[in-house]
Amino acid sequence: MSLNKEPVQSVRPAAAWADLRRLLAARGGRLTPQRIAIYEAVVGRTTHPSVEMVCDEVRRRFPSVSPATVYATLDLFADLGLIQQISGPVRRYDGQAARHVNLVCQRCGRVIDVHDPRLRSLERTVAARARFHVKAVRFELHGICPRCRRPRPRGPEMRRGA
Repeated sequence: MSLNKEPVQSVRPAAAWADLRRLLAARGGRLTPQRIAIYEAVVGRTTHPSVEMVCDEVRRRFPSVSPATVYATLDLFADLGLIQQISGPVRRYDGQAARHVNLVCQRCGRVIDVHDPRLRSLERTVAARARFHVKAVRFELHGICPRCRRPRPRGPEMRRGA
C-alpha cells in the first residue's frame, strides 16, 4: 500500500496522443488543442482539480474557452475511463488511471490517493460473487483527514472561558 504524493510527469509521447485521438474519433470527436490542455490539466497529476481550477489553467492558454466546454470534455474523459470524477460538495477530477482509493476529507476537501495491490482482486471477487459485469470502478472513502482531526490550540480568551 502506498500514498501517492509524487507529481507525475504530464508530457505524453506521440503514441499516447494517437491513442487518445483514436478514442475520441470512436465517439465522433476530435483531439483539439483545447482538449489537450484540459487533459494536461488533470491527467498525471495528484492535485485532484475542480472544474474551476481546470478552467483557470486552460484559460491561460485559451482565454475564450467556456466552462461548458471544460465540463463536457471532463465528462467525456471520465466516460472514456481516462479520469475519475470524485464525489463531494465540489466536482473534482482524478487523473490517476491506476486502481486506487480516494480518501476524501469532508472538512477541508483534501483528497489523498492510496494505492493497494489488493484492489483489483477485491473488485474481481465481489463482481464474480454477484455475477456482475463491471464497466467502471471508483473506490472512495469519505471521512476526516488527520490534519483536520488534530486538536486546534485554543487562544487565551478561550481558555479563560471568556
